[in-house]
Amino acid sequence: MTKRFLASSGILLILAMLFMLAGCEENKYPDSLYNPNATFNASAEITAVDPPNLGLAGVTVITLTGKNFSPVLNENIVFFDAVKGTLLEGSETRLVVRAPIYTSDSCGIRVSVQGALLFSNKWKYKLEPAQTPLAAFTTAEQPWAITADAAGNVYTSLVVSNAGVGIKKITPEGVMGDYSPKGGETKYSAMKMGPGGVIYAVRIAKAIFTIPAAGEKPVTWVTAGLGTIYDLDFDANKNIWGVGNNTDIYRVKQDKSVAKFPFTADLRSVRVFNGHVYVAGKKDGAEKIWRFPLNGEELGAVEEYFDFSAKVSSEYSVYCITFSADGYMYVGTNAPQALYLVHPGGNFEVLYPGQFLPKALVFAWGAGTTLCYTREATAANPQTIIRLNTLKQSAPYYGIL
Repeated sequence: MTKRFLASSGILLILAMLFMLAGCEENKYPDSLYNPNATFNASAEITAVDPPNLGLAGVTVITLTGKNFSPVLNENIVFFDAVKGTLLEGSETRLVVRAPIYTSDSCGIRVSVQGALLFSNKWKYKLEPAQTPLAAFTTAEQPWAITADAAGNVYTSLVVSNAGVGIKKITPEGVMGDYSPKGGETKYSAMKMGPGGVIYAVRIAKAIFTIPAAGEKPVTWVTAGLGTIYDLDFDANKNIWGVGNNTDIYRVKQDKSVAKFPFTADLRSVRVFNGHVYVAGKKDGAEKIWRFPLNGEELGAVEEYFDFSAKVSSEYSVYCITFSADGYMYVGTNAPQALYLVHPGGNFEVLYPGQFLPKALVFAWGAGTTLCYTREATAANPQTIIRLNTLKQSAPYYGIL
C-alpha cells in the first residue's frame, strides 16, 4: 500500500508541474534581450575627430562628427579606452567632449548611446599629459630662476636648505647635472640666456650678473646707474631691458652703458615681443600689464595692455609673462588658478583649469612646445619646475637668436 501511495503522489506532482507550465503567462518584458523580436537604436558611428590626432589630457576639447548620436546629451557616453570624457554639447551628428585626465599613445575613442546595443566604431587617438614635473627635486631643494638654451636645456639657480649651490642644467629628458658652481648669491629672481651662451642673472639688487658659457662662477657685469632689477629680457639689438621696484625702466647695451626711461611702478616681469617692451606689476595699487613701442632703441608712450586687477582679481599679483609665436600671452600669478592666457584680441581665460598650482614665479620656454614655470613651495607642495605642453611655439627670444 505504501508503494502504491508513493507512485500516486509522484503522478500527482508531475501533473501539477505540467499544469503550472501550461498556465504560465506570456513574457511580460517583450523588449528584454531574451525577446528575439526586440528592437534597438542604430549604433553610433564616428566619421571625423577634431583636432584629428593629438590632444592634451584633461584640457583638449574634441569634436566628434558622425551619426546616430542622441540629441539628448546625457544619453551619450564618450569613452577614451575605459575612461569617460566630459560631454559639453551634442546633437545627432556632433558631440563635443573634453578629454579626461588620462594619457595614452593610442587610446580608442568610442561612443555609447542609450538604446543602442553596440558601441560605435573605435577611433585611435593620442592623449599627452598637459603638465609634468621637469625634474625630480628633493624637499630640501628649491629651484628659483630658470632660462633655456636653443637646444631646450633648462638652467636653474638652486638653493638647498637655504644655501645657494650654483646653477644646474636640466636636459629635455629631465636629467639634472652641475653647470655653474656656487659663487656669491645664486638665489636669482631671473636669468636669461644671452649672446654666446652667457647667462645674465639678477637677484633684486642694483646689479646684473653673468655666468660664462663654460659654466664658470658668476661675475658682476653692471652695477653703475641701475635701480633694483627683478627681471630682464633682450631685444633684437641684444640690449637688455631691466625692471624692478623703481622710478625707471632700464636699458643696458652690450657696452654696459645704461639709459633710463621714467615709469614709476613695482615691476616683476619684462618681455620684448613684436616691437614692444611689455612689463607687468603694480602701479597706483593695481596689478596690470603695460607695453611701450620700441622706437629704434627708445621707448615710446606707454599703453595699458591688460588690467589684471579689474578683469581677474585685485587680491592677487602677476609675477611673470611670456608669449607664444602667434601672440598669446601667458601670465603667471599667485592666484588659485596660477596661470592665465590672454588672447591677442584682449580676451582671457584660465589656462588648463584645475591643472596648476600657484605661485608661478618665472617662465622659460624649453624644447618644442614646452613652457616651464617655477612653482613656489607651499605647506603641502615642494618647490619645483613644471613643464606644460602649450601645443604652441615660443615667440622669438632675442637672447639666443
